[in-house]
Amino acid sequence: MSIHSVKLDEVTHLHITTLAAREGIAPHALMAQAVGGEPARIEERQSFVERARQAQARAEAGGPVHEGPAHAAHSRECVHAALNGSKPTTLAEVKKPAKARA
Repeated sequence: MSIHSVKLDEVTHLHITTLAAREGIAPHALMAQAVGGEPARIEERQSFVERARQAQARAEAGGPVHEGPAHAAHSRECVHAALNGSKPTTLAEVKKPAKARA
């Protein structure tokens, strides 16, 4: 295990110390948890952005695009199907809800 030093301003140090005390852990443990979790958070965000780029490319290439109301209807149907033990329709088969009148 390597040892590293981090310089913190007084406000940040007090914040970490206060939070650690509330959690019943040492400030060092809180900082180690925070630093340890950050790479996973960054990787998750990068993965999300990459999946969004891929979805955009599929849509621009002519793939199916589903509006919010149709997707919401499909999600509700999936939940109902799961609760009833039946098979939901595909998103493409879901009827689009009628548009609200203005």
